[in-house]
Amino acid sequence: MSVFTRITRPQLDQFFSAYTLGEVVSFEGITDGIDNTNYFVTTTQGSFVLTLFESLTADELPHFLKLLAHLGENNLPCPRPQSDRQANSLRQLNGKPAAVFNRLSGTATAIPSILHCQEIGLQLASLHRCTEDYVFPIKNGNDLSWCKTVLSKVGAHLSASDRELIDDELAFQSENTPVNLPRGVIHADLFRDNVLFVDGQLSGLLDFYSACTDTLLLDVAITANDWCCDNGTVNAEKFTALLSAYESLRPLEPLEKQHWPILLRAAALRFWLSRLEHQCYPRPGEITQQKDPLVFRRILLQHRQQTYLSSNVNIFNLRSTA
Repeated sequence: MSVFTRITRPQLDQFFSAYTLGEVVSFEGITDGIDNTNYFVTTTQGSFVLTLFESLTADELPHFLKLLAHLGENNLPCPRPQSDRQANSLRQLNGKPAAVFNRLSGTATAIPSILHCQEIGLQLASLHRCTEDYVFPIKNGNDLSWCKTVLSKVGAHLSASDRELIDDELAFQSENTPVNLPRGVIHADLFRDNVLFVDGQLSGLLDFYSACTDTLLLDVAITANDWCCDNGTVNAEKFTALLSAYESLRPLEPLEKQHWPILLRAAALRFWLSRLEHQCYPRPGEITQQKDPLVFRRILLQHRQQTYLSSNVNIFNLRSTA
């Protein structure tokens, strides 16, 4: 969430006049996130979030809005799209597709505890279970081919050692990408800044616009790499807490446990490259956020070396063979 497209108060007043959500009292841009433009909007009837979609098209967005509605119907704490007077949940503002959502209470946690990791493990498993039979026609655009494309784009900005490391990991992933693992709807970006808590209880899951149909275990790996690493350092106890909670609702299959180390590496590589791309080619915006790519470089190295493994705490059921 950031502000790439600026809006004015008159524009906002006119936009909200199409809804029965009250009159606009105040609004402010949201700094978190890096993909869409977001504003907090307070009206005479409540608090809302206005999102202007910077990348997704009007043809793609209905799939995401329907997914959010489905999750809400299954009692997951997600933002719900608000319909206008004509029953439309998607409109245009400043030439961009735009939607209004109820604002969820709570704040994100910067330093997750063991209990936070357990809570997010449970919620992720709930997400995967309640979408088992849900058809979501969006494929993962950040696959191995995407990784190679981004590398060719940012390669000139990398040190020789970083280029060698990424090339080596890409070769490993190309040879070891698992097949026949359980697939379904994945969030694909369930980082700490996309989850809200109130008094230690999870109150909101945000930013589903990277969601796609892909390997469920990849979603677990993406989530664990953020929640269970302290400033880029793997915390094996947190990994164990998240996985144990997740498996209490959706036990992993033996093949998933075998490929867990590979998916952790794949997730770290993806977000290292994504952040490198944002760093090397930042998007213009009034309020934007940059995230440190080196965090995921450190995480990838640890997953490759597995130096954090011990006889007492082992976040893998099987070691990788790399």
